[in-house]
Amino acid sequence: MSKKMLIFGGTGTIGFSIAKQITEEGYSPILISRNEEELIKKSKEINCEYEVCDVLEKDHIDQISKKHADTVNGLAYCVGSINLKPIKITKDDDFIESFKINTLGAINAIKSNIESLAKNNGSILLFSTIAVQQGFTNHSIISSSKGAIEGLTLSLAAEFAPKIRVNCIAPSLTDSKMSQKMVSNENIRKAIESMHPIPKIGQGEDFGALASFLLGQKNNWITGQIFHIDGGRSTLRLKG
Repeated sequence: MSKKMLIFGGTGTIGFSIAKQITEEGYSPILISRNEEELIKKSKEINCEYEVCDVLEKDHIDQISKKHADTVNGLAYCVGSINLKPIKITKDDDFIESFKINTLGAINAIKSNIESLAKNNGSILLFSTIAVQQGFTNHSIISSSKGAIEGLTLSLAAEFAPKIRVNCIAPSLTDSKMSQKMVSNENIRKAIESMHPIPKIGQGEDFGALASFLLGQKNNWITGQIFHIDGGRSTLRLKG
């Protein structure tokens, strides 16, 4: 029986990097995204299955889980959104929509696959952001929903132990479709790069190896941890 791993947000920069890495480790990724055109292209590139799914539609998630019941060994929720604005101009819907995409989608994906993951001593990998631990202006929307992800990681790691391992990666800014408005401007890109002790913008391949390890069976004693992949930005100051 193939060891399947569900990669929600599998066509994104980080999600696809994880899918490529776990393929090399002998697992079978299933790319999950709303964009079927991208799914077809990416799945052909690494010869894997895909599923079209809107994470805001719980029925879609449930259907995928039933289809792959008992074969799921890992689940990575790489779906995210970026909505940056001063809190004085935010609306309730900004926070609600961010929570639905970033947090509730992850919760529903996990709920639908608990039995399979427990049966296979599987692993869950969630994604937060550096902005939860280090305050950034205009980040109240995303920090709120991703902060909930970090709390969820710890709670579920305790609830699911010892059957299912639950960990989280908190990246700094990564070169992706969502970040193009920021990183496409060369001056802004260089300014952001200089904020990191290792001065660069994150790339998908910066996450693949650790993510693959945390999801796989080689990880048999790590759970409830938040890993910062951020070029040292969250913990280091080179000056002052």
